[in-house]
Amino acid sequence: MFRRNTPLAWKNLTASKKQMALACCGIGFAVVLMFVQTGFRNALLDSPAQIIELFNADLYLLSRARNTLASEERLDRSVLHRAAAVAQVAAVHPLYVERMLARVRVAQSRSRAIRVIGIPDDPGVLADLQTAAQLSRLRRPQTALVDRRSKSFYGFALDDPQQLAEQVVELAGQRIKLVGLTQIGTDFAHDGTLIVRSDEIARYFPRRNPQGDPLDRVDLGIVQLAEGADLRAVQQTLSELAPLSIDVYTKAELIAREKRFWGQATPIGMIFTVGTVMGWIVGTIICYQILHTEISHHLPEFATLKAMGYGNTYFMRIVLAQSLYLTLLGFVPGLLVAWGLFELLSETTGLVMLLTLPRILVVLALTAVMCLISGLIAVRRLWAADPASLF
Repeated sequence: MFRRNTPLAWKNLTASKKQMALACCGIGFAVVLMFVQTGFRNALLDSPAQIIELFNADLYLLSRARNTLASEERLDRSVLHRAAAVAQVAAVHPLYVERMLARVRVAQSRSRAIRVIGIPDDPGVLADLQTAAQLSRLRRPQTALVDRRSKSFYGFALDDPQQLAEQVVELAGQRIKLVGLTQIGTDFAHDGTLIVRSDEIARYFPRRNPQGDPLDRVDLGIVQLAEGADLRAVQQTLSELAPLSIDVYTKAELIAREKRFWGQATPIGMIFTVGTVMGWIVGTIICYQILHTEISHHLPEFATLKAMGYGNTYFMRIVLAQSLYLTLLGFVPGLLVAWGLFELLSETTGLVMLLTLPRILVVLALTAVMCLISGLIAVRRLWAADPASLF
């Protein structure tokens, strides 16, 4: 006699190890596809925020016309002087970012565009301890730290610090010595980064401010507050210094603003979103084909159970249970493959490819929904079948 507690869903799925392996590969392929698409989209959002995370800042000042950090609308340094006089403000530092005028050339390589960040000579400004520990090296003129994630086509000897220091490098037509490494990461606007001391910006890019001192045009203002300061009150006060020309953001707000720009205001973000949806649709079709084939293969057995009085709810439970088994069996290898791909892509492209637990759970949920929907579609064939016509 057939027992209701027999794990029929599992037995059906594992009856043929070859078919089960192929099913897992199919689901795993869809999982990898979704992981890669969401991974690139998250890299698009995470990578530009790395420069924000580099600094110990309570608030950031930037030009209202600067819709993204990759643009070059700047504010006047006098605004920073006024901000430094505001109550509860401990310090305000200028941050310089040059991209349009910055071209670097390593001996035996061609000249290429690069991002150059001019930072203040104050270790307390830096949140990254590795970069802060090397700040003293930048006190020598014409020196720079290079991002270890910079693209290989620049020609930097990133794997050999001694060779790196001996390389002949030119920045904007002038010699510069690479004295260490930092880690920021590339993004969809920058292939590499050099970090120099703030006053070196005037040396290498005198034309960044045709009307005067190159250092008078600031890209971002880094604001550090006194202990116990009211963050929102100071933010409001700073916003009133030049309400028509500057914006004032907390670190979290600026990161969210940058992610919103790249995710919603650029076609690249939409492309990766569509890619994720397409991966989900492909996975749904694959899962449906697997379950449809499984049901067709065991249709006489299901017909027997139906003739014995088992109802549609029972068959739905069986098919949905198989769907959940497929979710887990396909997700785990897909996750492992995606993890390896993320490591490879991060190493070769320099992008920040983060495989965090919330992002893993999102793809797991998408996979589960994908398989459950496929199961609900596939089980309709059993509901509509006439047992007498199946023998």
